Amino acid sequence: MRPSLKDNFTLSLPSTSSHSGRPSSSAGFTLIEVIMVIALMAVTFILVVPNFNIVPSSEAAAKINGLAGDIRAAYDMSVLHRKPYRLVFEFKTADYWLESTDRSDFQLGDNPMNRDPSPQDTKDAIAQFEEDFKEYVDLAGQEVKDAETELTIKPTSPLLAAKQLLKPVEWRAVEDAEWTKRSLGPSYLIRSMQAQHHKSLQTYEDLQTDGYAFLYFFPEGYVERAVIYIAPADEEDKARWDQLTYTVVTRPWEGLADVESGYREVDITRDENTK
Repeated sequence: MRPSLKDNFTLSLPSTSSHSGRPSSSAGFTLIEVIMVIALMAVTFILVVPNFNIVPSSEAAAKINGLAGDIRAAYDMSVLHRKPYRLVFEFKTADYWLESTDRSDFQLGDNPMNRDPSPQDTKDAIAQFEEDFKEYVDLAGQEVKDAETELTIKPTSPLLAAKQLLKPVEWRAVEDAEWTKRSLGPSYLIRSMQAQHHKSLQTYEDLQTDGYAFLYFFPEGYVERAVIYIAPADEEDKARWDQLTYTVVTRPWEGLADVESGYREVDITRDENTK
């Protein structure tokens, strides 16, 4: 039979009806003594156990663990739908959202970028491409009608046939109730970020006015090697940013993201999972 708490611990109050007329000096503890012991144990625990900063606040845990979950979900969607996806991070608002493209030929390329284009930069690049491509359309000639079949024969050329491959890749936000725009703010911001296609670390100080950073996912089951640093938005915390920052590091072939407390330098040019 399992002993009860009552069997191991006796709480008794002093008796006022002893033969001598004075309180009994029995071996039991008084209620005040028990409270004092518990209080002493609590104080000792606080002093002895170190104050682990790795335990995040509830808000930080919700937002950063949510980001790690979104990275895994985007990885799964890319594999499931067999097309590239990307997470877009906006530095000035700490918002991020998911985009996709139907261009299965999209690749990162061999030339790292100094910075990612803004949505307006992308629109301008596509408009400029269409304007410049008109020259090749004109060189290809005019439509002609076949006299025998009365079919209209459109002009063609290798360049016209390759237009979609030459055109800048168009990305569209995923319109899904589960993929509404997320935000790490207002209490947190993206301090800095570097993905595999970046030449250097993309920082809040450099990009906050019109800064965006992308994290790409591929249907082969790959997410870019990347590191994301998330810090408090309060200006008063900047002196302690290294202690208050959270480091998020992707695992390329697993689609996972590891979250650590504190600022940790990560060399994303080296795959840490490769030995």
